[in-house]
Order: sequence, then C-alpha cells, then structure tokens
Amino acid sequence: MSDAGAKTQPVILVVEDEPEERFLAATLLEETGFRVIEAETAEKALAILRERGEEVTVVFSDVRTPGPIGGFELARIIGVTWPRVHVLLTSGDAGDQPSDLRMSATFIPKPWRALDILTLVEQAAGYHSGNSPVGDANAG
Repeated sequence: MSDAGAKTQPVILVVEDEPEERFLAATLLEETGFRVIEAETAEKALAILRERGEEVTVVFSDVRTPGPIGGFELARIIGVTWPRVHVLLTSGDAGDQPSDLRMSATFIPKPWRALDILTLVEQAAGYHSGNSPVGDANAG
C-alpha cells in the first residue's frame, strides 16, 4: 500500500554535474515531499527518461552539462519526446539567456532561492493551493 502512495508523489529529475548543487536541489525537493531522481549529465537524464519517463513530472536541469547535449537541447528533446514533462532550466552564466529556448521551459538564473525553486516545481508538477507541500511546510 505504501508503494501506491509513493507513486502519487511527483517525481523530479535533477540534472546537475556539480555534486554539491545536485545534492542541495535533491535534498530540498525530497524534504518537501517530492520523489527525486538524480543525473550528472543530459545523456544520463535521457536514459532515465527512456526507462521511467511515465513517472517523471518535472526535469530541473542546469543549462551547462558535460557531454554533447546541454540543457537547452535536453529541453528540446523532452518537449518533443515527453511533452507532458515540464522543464526548468537554470544557469549562472550570463551568456545563457531564456531567449535561447525554442521549446517551452522555464528559465531560472543562478543563484536561485530555495522557495523560488519549490514554487516553480510545484507549479510545474500541477499542485494547486491547498495541497502544496510548500504550503504545508510553511503552515504553522
């Protein structure tokens, strides 16, 4: 029965090559009630999506990832192959601009604030006021 409850929690795929940043984002999301899968590269993220794409609700990815596929290309591939998956892209490089997005994704400049990420992930995951993990965490 607990597995059925876990499946109702949105799954967030965090794509970040910097271990500390990936850990921070994953921990933040897990502590708020999301299930998290981590990947160091866009290629690994695509492999995860091929295996578990029906589970993933949101991909939160750095724009600059090692390997031949970066965050913008990852967002384009996801938009075509898994159109129901929402993409949040982040970058601390001033050269990475939201205008570079050709597919629908949300761009978040670094450094990002935890509450901003949680709010955007909730929106992308389809939470509405009243059943928000962030709202629950902030209550009281």
